[in-house]
Amino acid sequence: MSPTLDDPVRAAVESYVDETLRSMPEHLRAGVVAESVLFGVRLRLEHAFGRAVDAEVRARVERWKTSRVDFVRQYVRLLQSLVLFAENEFTPSVR
Repeated sequence: MSPTLDDPVRAAVESYVDETLRSMPEHLRAGVVAESVLFGVRLRLEHAFGRAVDAEVRARVERWKTSRVDFVRQYVRLLQSLVLFAENEFTPSVR
């Protein structure tokens, strides 16, 4: 979700998001896991067969943001908000 981050900052952001998701109550985490599996199956198959292209993946996420299905939009918003918060916390400020 953030292709412009340096590797150390990206690692910190991924770690934060992972820890935050792990600290969620079990019933909420189960929903996020189910959505991740559901949305990730096609992407993993495309990667396995060499068909996944970054532009297509980004376009798919953009479509999910405006989906008429609530849980699809909420899934993207949850992950994006966690990433955005972590980016602001872990990216060194320029002064």
